[in-house]
Amino acid sequence: MSSPEPYWYLASYPKSGNTWCRVFITELRRLAGLDSADATASAQQEEQALRLNRDLATGSFVSSRHWLDDQLGIDSSDLCWAELDKVRGRVGHQRALYAECLRYHKVHDAFTSPDSAGRPVVPTEGCRGAVVMIRHPADVAVSLSHFFSWELERCVAFLLNEEAALCRSSTRGGHQVRQFMGTWANHVNSWVDQQQIPVLLLRYEDLLAQPELHFGFLAGFLDLPTEPELIRQTVANTRFEKLRAKEEEEGGFHERPDGCERFFRSGRSGEGQEQLNADQLAQLEDAFSSTFQQFGYEVTTRVHI
Repeated sequence: MSSPEPYWYLASYPKSGNTWCRVFITELRRLAGLDSADATASAQQEEQALRLNRDLATGSFVSSRHWLDDQLGIDSSDLCWAELDKVRGRVGHQRALYAECLRYHKVHDAFTSPDSAGRPVVPTEGCRGAVVMIRHPADVAVSLSHFFSWELERCVAFLLNEEAALCRSSTRGGHQVRQFMGTWANHVNSWVDQQQIPVLLLRYEDLLAQPELHFGFLAGFLDLPTEPELIRQTVANTRFEKLRAKEEEEGGFHERPDGCERFFRSGRSGEGQEQLNADQLAQLEDAFSSTFQQFGYEVTTRVHI
């Protein structure tokens, strides 16, 4: 029996650059000619440039109910969230994990949940590592506000909520299963502090400031080509303003939820300092001061005592 193909996780709190990294991986593979010859020839006949709604397929969404049902061989909607979190990490223990050629899998879950009995909610056997993307939570709050059409106050409360989760409705038949995150700091630290798989930490702010350097780190960690000219061209093709223009050209982006005007909206850092009030900024900095210090985020308001 051949050894299973390696795979990696692209782990992040929502609105922290996960899709940007997935677009970069897709474009890097395209420029390097890493897809099959038939697929590459077909793509070249259709269009030379990346198309967001056709080409963005780096791997599975680990929270996809259809994928989980297929891997586990059960109907996951028969299980409550507490039951499901205990078995999600067993995916692939009875079969080859992630047999498709693209094996860079998107995760918004924390590494463990209160219901997973201390075990990861994702499989780790054969995993080569996780790219953990983080972004200043004040900027995450602004991005969440536009993405979910929430008031900023609700977004700040969500980042501070120890029980925060996506798709946490008691109706269990949706396209995605619950993704427990906890607070912003809990989510980050759950991935960074675990010892089961290697981690590459990428800050959104560093990807903006020095994209060729830090996307080069990403490529190397994922065993992708790292030739400087190839990285330079891929970075140029996936700059935020180009992705925003592509979304306009293609009439939207299929991962954009109803009510969200555009997926690739701004891409800037610093919007949280501009739009959150002093009390909201202080709440985040009070709660996350040690995590800010650990990852190089400045505390700009007076911490409450």
